[in-house]
Amino acid sequence: MNPYAAEQVAGRRVVLDRLDRDGAALAALLRDRAADVWIADHAPDADLPEGCTLVHERAAAAQRADMLLVDCWTAETAAHVVQARERGIHVGCLADLVLHEWPTPVIGVTGTAGKTMTTRLIAHLLEAAGWDVLVPPTGRAENAWPSADTLADLIDGRAPDALVLELTSTHLAYMSASPPIAAVTSLSPDHAELHGGEGRYFATKQRILIHQRPGDTAVLPVDATALVPRQDVQVFRFDADEPLAQNSTVAPHHRGNVACAVTLVRDALGVEIEQEDIDAFRTPSWRGECIGQVGTVAVHHDGMAATPGKAAAFVRALPDQSAVLIMGGVAEAEAGQLHAAPGEQRLLREACVEFARAGRRIVLVGPAAAQVAPLLSQAGAKDVRIGPDLHWATAEALRDLHGVERIAWVPAFPVELQDRERFGELVAAAARTAGLEWAPTPAAAN
Repeated sequence: MNPYAAEQVAGRRVVLDRLDRDGAALAALLRDRAADVWIADHAPDADLPEGCTLVHERAAAAQRADMLLVDCWTAETAAHVVQARERGIHVGCLADLVLHEWPTPVIGVTGTAGKTMTTRLIAHLLEAAGWDVLVPPTGRAENAWPSADTLADLIDGRAPDALVLELTSTHLAYMSASPPIAAVTSLSPDHAELHGGEGRYFATKQRILIHQRPGDTAVLPVDATALVPRQDVQVFRFDADEPLAQNSTVAPHHRGNVACAVTLVRDALGVEIEQEDIDAFRTPSWRGECIGQVGTVAVHHDGMAATPGKAAAFVRALPDQSAVLIMGGVAEAEAGQLHAAPGEQRLLREACVEFARAGRRIVLVGPAAAQVAPLLSQAGAKDVRIGPDLHWATAEALRDLHGVERIAWVPAFPVELQDRERFGELVAAAARTAGLEWAPTPAAAN
């Protein structure tokens, strides 16, 4: 049963917990289905759709709701979510509506790391083979989450050969549908604070599989034994450590993404793949690409590496004592302290061993510095410097480049979007101040 169908929502009070572009589009769709739509957001950043009601207190709104639809970053531990579930009302999200109603095959990709690149690589390979593929247009950080654009395409009756979507844990936590073709890129402890524990986080990843039907497809890592597909589902396994093709232009830390995408496209869908199609793929921004050079030293932007595992995946390929690493960021979010669960702490300690091995100098910024510095010291890091912000960090990174092969921003913690956007500008400014030559790559210059 589709809980969002007109006959299910007509006359019922549906509460949304955020008014942004996506929330406004979802509210308008439900209003057109005769729902009584309330949006509970104390700081909206979009206009209220006509016929909807804006309130500011989420808990009070949830008490009077017949259905609650949450934003893609709403924590399961949020008071209004806990309250709604205790009342037994349906708690869903925009992505769930899309999966219930999309008319053609949906390929959904989740995982602890590599969702965006794998999603876009799958779409790229299918398009190269002549498929009509729809991916949500570039959103923040080029992610491919279901969005207002996806709803617009649904309303307009778009019917491509496939819709390819990225689904994070805070989509899956609220979903009552699974994509008929589901892929999991990797599975390790993360985002425990959003779900109420590591076990709850792993359970959300399982949700991409639990509503699949006989004949559906699951593409899973060989080592993800915690993921249990349903009976009569076709299962294809890939090895994330499979070597890349000789002379491939793909960065080593993306080999797992390539293995997942190739297994889905070639093995699960039976589509022929050419190596040049893989090499022609443009990696989404801020995922380890070289954005330029300071003299002969390459500068890499891995600003989306907001977890220890993602940061370590890039650093693992670097020679010993060869790099200046810029790290740190936010240590606490609304849902609680970040990377604080036991499994996440273990991954952070292991990552710090890699950082200490590869880092000739490690520059730490933000509240997370206090959490990382002792672990780096225990791991044997010899030169660790702590400062206030990314502006300071870029200048400090360029202070002495003797023996340095590259500078890499690998935060290992969440950072502000504006910092990701301006990192190249900060490096350029620091180079000018230091009297060093800065040569951005053509893509970075644009």
